[in-house]
Amino acid sequence: MQYQLKATSLATDAAGYTHLRLERPEAFDYLPGQYVTLSSETDTKPKFLALASHRSESGLLLVSGQALPADSQLTLSEPQGKGFACDFTIAAPFLFLTHGTGISAIRPAVIERKMRGQTGDTLLYGIAGAATTPDIDCLGPAMPLKQLRAYSKASAPQRVQDVLQTLDLGAFAAIVIIGSKEMMQSCREIIAQKSFDPARVYSNY
Repeated sequence: MQYQLKATSLATDAAGYTHLRLERPEAFDYLPGQYVTLSSETDTKPKFLALASHRSESGLLLVSGQALPADSQLTLSEPQGKGFACDFTIAAPFLFLTHGTGISAIRPAVIERKMRGQTGDTLLYGIAGAATTPDIDCLGPAMPLKQLRAYSKASAPQRVQDVLQTLDLGAFAAIVIIGSKEMMQSCREIIAQKSFDPARVYSNY
């Protein structure tokens, strides 16, 4: 199924990320980690984008590191993928691992945990530097979770994998991860080396 929707706002933040807000169709329900395809009359090639909004929010939010169609009328697919198939009600802390635009898929998962009263989670986010951090609320003080960063263009560059290597994973009930193929493979290898149960590591694909 596809939906013909109107954009309610389109803006680019200081880091160059495009934030597109859309009307939410009736009965359009989805899970943290699911994604959609987006196209328009002037940009007919579908873009695959994670849903950055949470299902409790009235509108839809898509965040991309590239330009998104400025058309007033857009075509959106129904939600796709399995999402993060984990139990968000678990009281023990979660660890979220991502970099770049992966934060758009992590945002609804962080909000889901906040709505369930969980305040001990940790978010490890990789980006070139502080100035290139997208303006998205789950990276700020509004969310009750510990914030860690890996800056790849800093004077002492780090990747998410490098910071992960320093963490004690024993306190975490689950790890939610999304990123490039290389990043995810490296992180999974580190997680395995630390004897963390792979059945408690979740991705959306």
